[in-house]
Amino acid sequence: MRVWLHTLYICLAALCLLPGPSRAEENTSVLVQNYTINDYRASCQNWDIAISYRGLLYVANNSGLLEFDGNTWTLYPLPDRSRLFRLSFSNDTVYSRGESGDGYWMHDEMGRMHFTPVDEPYPQSYFREDSIPSGLSPEIQADKPLAYASTHRLDLIGTERGGLYITDKEGRVVHHIEAPGLLQDNMVYDISVQDDNLVWLALDNGIAQVDINPPLFMLGRRSIVGQLYDAELVDSTLYIQTNRGCFRRSIRPSDTFVPIPKQEALPLFTPKEQLEPEELPDVLQTPELVDAFAHPEKVYPVRQDLYWLVKGNEAGLFAIDEGKGRLKCRILFDNYNLNLATRGHQVIPFNDSLCVISSMQGVFLLNTQDVMKSMTQLTMPTFRRISYTDNAGLHELPTDTASITLPHNFQEVNLSIGTTIFTPSHQICYRIEGVTSGWSEWQKSGKISFFQLPSGEYDLRVRKYVAKGIYPELTLHIDVRPPWYKTFYAYAIYLIVILFILRSGIRIYLRHLRKEEEVRKAQRQREEERKEAQMRNEMLEAELRNKDTELMMQTTALVKRNQAVQTILEEFEKQKETLGDRYPNKLYTKLHALMEETMENKADWVLFESYFNSAHHNFLDRLRQQYSDLTTGDLRICCLLRMNLSTKEIASLMNVSVRAIELRRYRLRKRLGLEGETNLVDFLMNF
Repeated sequence: MRVWLHTLYICLAALCLLPGPSRAEENTSVLVQNYTINDYRASCQNWDIAISYRGLLYVANNSGLLEFDGNTWTLYPLPDRSRLFRLSFSNDTVYSRGESGDGYWMHDEMGRMHFTPVDEPYPQSYFREDSIPSGLSPEIQADKPLAYASTHRLDLIGTERGGLYITDKEGRVVHHIEAPGLLQDNMVYDISVQDDNLVWLALDNGIAQVDINPPLFMLGRRSIVGQLYDAELVDSTLYIQTNRGCFRRSIRPSDTFVPIPKQEALPLFTPKEQLEPEELPDVLQTPELVDAFAHPEKVYPVRQDLYWLVKGNEAGLFAIDEGKGRLKCRILFDNYNLNLATRGHQVIPFNDSLCVISSMQGVFLLNTQDVMKSMTQLTMPTFRRISYTDNAGLHELPTDTASITLPHNFQEVNLSIGTTIFTPSHQICYRIEGVTSGWSEWQKSGKISFFQLPSGEYDLRVRKYVAKGIYPELTLHIDVRPPWYKTFYAYAIYLIVILFILRSGIRIYLRHLRKEEEVRKAQRQREEERKEAQMRNEMLEAELRNKDTELMMQTTALVKRNQAVQTILEEFEKQKETLGDRYPNKLYTKLHALMEETMENKADWVLFESYFNSAHHNFLDRLRQQYSDLTTGDLRICCLLRMNLSTKEIASLMNVSVRAIELRRYRLRKRLGLEGETNLVDFLMNF
């Protein structure tokens, strides 16, 4: 896991050539932060170093141009991979001199630097020349000075063999920083002054940052003094109690702890007050005030109106002024690669500005006045790189982009945040509103990466840590486009398709309803026709029954009439036979003819046939059509047999004898071609 791999050292004492410690030496401490090849990923050898007015550090390295924005190192090699030796600035342009000649570097809109060679070498005046002052001490002269720089109070001399010498303006050495111990390498090629308290060194093996008089410096390593239990400041002498005993020292940076007997130290310690978080005054418990210190883990009162609040690896000093709470300063110990002790007192305050910090690395003295002095160096974080990858590859965007639009299938977004080297804290945290519920942990790395997000709009907010006040924020609006099937046009097409389907469905449904209505109408019509047909059939059947009844009644009447006429005729015959000639022949002949005529009335048979055809569906017509050789008498017998009349009744109607009817029936069977087993009456009734 790659972190800022650097070695943090505190110079507790400095050797001087003078016989005794000077005032500058007693009041000066240093903190050295080393950057190795594992940090900046280039050659170990660095020749020149410079700081731009934008807060970017540039280093001439054997591998090319190194750029540091406070969070991320970036290497820009030359086209021929040759070495760089010298650097200078003019506005946003970096001028360089190397093995292959001179040229200049400029940023493009994506934040990357590009080299342009020049035909004519730059004048020597383009590059700063270190003028080593005369009158250096023999010790410094022996280590062969290579580089020189100065601040308002101090001079800095980089040497070939002895590392860095820090002297006052009178030439007295106040600190000697060398390897092994504080520096990685003793050969200092160049020195660049950031301000009176910060300088950068280009080494033969690595890069170093030297913080002069930092607000936090080590009093004693844990490996030497042990775990801190208690501390007490008496005048300018500090007494501590640890698991290894009791120790004493002054708070001057040049002093060191010395062991003392417990009986001497223990009476000096006073009880240290520690409050429970719920005992904190109400005015300091508002979330708007305490912010990250809401629900603190430990509370250390300095006095009734001043409190240290500790949460995680961060401490905040809060004051109550005129009934209102305010934050004086906050310290994130990650900035110093320190971890607060997990047990016992973590902060032991002495007064408004001085307190002892118990960490896993040792015992430290914190001066909050120095912390608040650094708050004047406030810079905003900026985007140094913006890129994303999708199926088409890598896409880089301009660093001044305020809003980016991503395809729905993007794979990864990579951002690089720079805080500049002008700020005392380079820690950042971030959150993606709508995705993460809270802020990320503070991190030194300026790299932020995230993977696929659902389609929608998001705001990436980046905070930079500051010792007081509102955290400076940087915001990037992110719009993740939906896939094509979730776009407005797709939804419009979906709506059109749905409307078309609904319309088609409604049309089909209405057509189906019309068909059903037509079917029902046809069914009703067929039912009405069936009912009408049934009614007609019933009427026809009734009519046929009536006609059949009338036919039967008429036939019966004819039979009865003929029977009556035959009875009368028989009686008349008997009377004639009895009376003989006494009954006049003329009268007998006339009456006999009348009775014969009555029984053989053709009009009666015509009417009978009409009724019979109506009642028996044109039976006679069909019979004549199929059996054309039938006589009128045969047809009459067929009609009478179909009416199921007896032979006697048929004989009466036809005014013949029963024997004659039987004979006619026999001849009729022959004419109809009936076999002997076929019943004539059944045949005619089913015809």
